[in-house]
Amino acid sequence: MAVAITAVDPWTERRRRVGELRTRYGFARQVLDFYGALLGVQEKGFGDAAASRPGSGSLVAFVAEVVVPSVIDVTVAVGPDRLRSELMKRLDIEDPRGMIRRWMQGDEQPAVDRYLARASLGPVLEALGPEARSACSGSRDARHCPECGGPPQLSYFAVAQDDLATGLRYLLCARCGAAWGYPRMTCAFCGEDASSRLSIFGEHGTTSGERGSVVRGLPGGVAGAQHPAVFPHMRVDACESCRRYLLSIDLATERGAVPLVDELAAIPLDLYAREQGYSKITSNLMGF
Repeated sequence: MAVAITAVDPWTERRRRVGELRTRYGFARQVLDFYGALLGVQEKGFGDAAASRPGSGSLVAFVAEVVVPSVIDVTVAVGPDRLRSELMKRLDIEDPRGMIRRWMQGDEQPAVDRYLARASLGPVLEALGPEARSACSGSRDARHCPECGGPPQLSYFAVAQDDLATGLRYLLCARCGAAWGYPRMTCAFCGEDASSRLSIFGEHGTTSGERGSVVRGLPGGVAGAQHPAVFPHMRVDACESCRRYLLSIDLATERGAVPLVDELAAIPLDLYAREQGYSKITSNLMGF
């Protein structure tokens, strides 16, 4: 069963976290500023969908007509040069409706197509809930979203209700934003659960780093350094069997974290995982 991450307005929380992290992580400011601009468009798409309630048969047309134009406008206005250029080239030869359908079907597609479809469809699926999400294709198993069949974007650990317990682990869907429970020490891609095949990478000063799998290249990742960890609440969860990884966020370590936003800012962790030869289960909205 999918669960809600927060009882408060998600758009307000995402904007708040963007503001906090763009100050904290200067290296991610461009990404966060772009995402912050996109949030306004997505929030409007969310509101329009909630008000109109398009049926599954008209979902693609609604997204293409109501949300896509604004996503294109904000991408052209403030998006990275390469994304802007590739998007305009693709729109000359491809109808956004086809991009949206392929994302809903889980088909392979160019990164720029996936970006436009994902940025436009995501808030609509968030607004409409299970009935609209059921129009998407994909397995409804432990490693895929129970509502839309989408793949996991990230993992997060909730705050435990009991001080003596550990928080439950959840996966967050890359397609519709729903979350579902998942075992703590199990690969979210292939299901591997042998601890000898699962690698956790964190910085010095974090629980993961203290176990010996230390992320190198960050201030907190230098043995003997006094610098605090850059990402004290985040780690890389990798699997030796399938060579896939995702990022995990611990909400008990940082109560103000918003997993979707924090994951976007953790560019150095993504780069480190890639350098070790792992591939991310699902690239995030910004392509990392």
